Amino acid sequence: MQDRLGFVDAFVRKQFFEAFRSALNSKNWRELASSFGLHRTLFQKYQYGQLLLPEELFEKMLFSLPAERQDFFTGKFFRKAGNWGAIRGGRVLFEKYPEEFKKRRENGLKKLKELGNAGGKIKFKIDENIPLSEEFCEFVGAFIGDGWLDYSNSSVGIVGNRSLDSEYLIRLKNNAQSVFGLNGKLSERKDCLATVLRLNSKMLCELFVNRFGFPKGAKTHSVRIPEEILNSEEQFIFAVIRGIFDTDGCVFLDKRKIYKKPYPRISLQIVSKNLAEQLFMILSKEFIVYKGFNASRHSQYIEIYGIEQLQKWMRLIGFSNERNLRKVREACGET
Repeated sequence: MQDRLGFVDAFVRKQFFEAFRSALNSKNWRELASSFGLHRTLFQKYQYGQLLLPEELFEKMLFSLPAERQDFFTGKFFRKAGNWGAIRGGRVLFEKYPEEFKKRRENGLKKLKELGNAGGKIKFKIDENIPLSEEFCEFVGAFIGDGWLDYSNSSVGIVGNRSLDSEYLIRLKNNAQSVFGLNGKLSERKDCLATVLRLNSKMLCELFVNRFGFPKGAKTHSVRIPEEILNSEEQFIFAVIRGIFDTDGCVFLDKRKIYKKPYPRISLQIVSKNLAEQLFMILSKEFIVYKGFNASRHSQYIEIYGIEQLQKWMRLIGFSNERNLRKVREACGET
């Protein structure tokens, strides 16, 4: 069995994948995944650090980079098996393929500084023109679903259930660190069973307000997916939808006896009519979607029924929140 390799931190992992995409001059992550015969969802798990990279895949990706980028990443990864540190792992890989490293040094690509400083520390600044990425858009989706923006106090936050959403909030915290370079703080609210991810940053607030048009205060009734994302690549649109459903939606399993197996339903209830109409328009292109108004809750609802549609959802959009993934595995008969 192959060794599995990971990166020393989320910043290095992000830089590695961005450098790889730049070196192959690929338009999107789906194209990169298919070039290795991988499904986008699996490739995404490697990209987000949910799974460690198989050694063979890591080596292929590394050797596609310019020589200087290879040198930069060598020593910044670790192996899952054994007591290999990052430096030792890098040296062993170098010793295993000395000719390949030499060749890359002599004939490396010339885009050396596009993705950071190869010789010093990687510094992240929150720029309102940060390019869209799946991590970025999923974070925006999570904010749309269950987040808040307090412009006067320069903070952005996302709330989750203390017992059900803890792992997902850690994921969002890592996303924020990777995309914005911010160290968010997780804290428990004393007045309810909730955990809050809080990011204190005036620049992040300005980015959300100036670039995406989010309000400076309450957004419950008016929030919508930003036009920039709606007009972007499909993978970014699906990423923002994934974030919305992972925070404010759920997978419900109907276990009544009329069904031989638990019957799944993807469900979302929201107050914003604008957002409901956007989601209905987008999702109706791929799914049979039910949309309506719940008078008792004064909210709009979006629902998608059945195992086949759930499986299609997982292929196209997916979930990142373990709370939803557990229900998906149960619906599909997986343990």
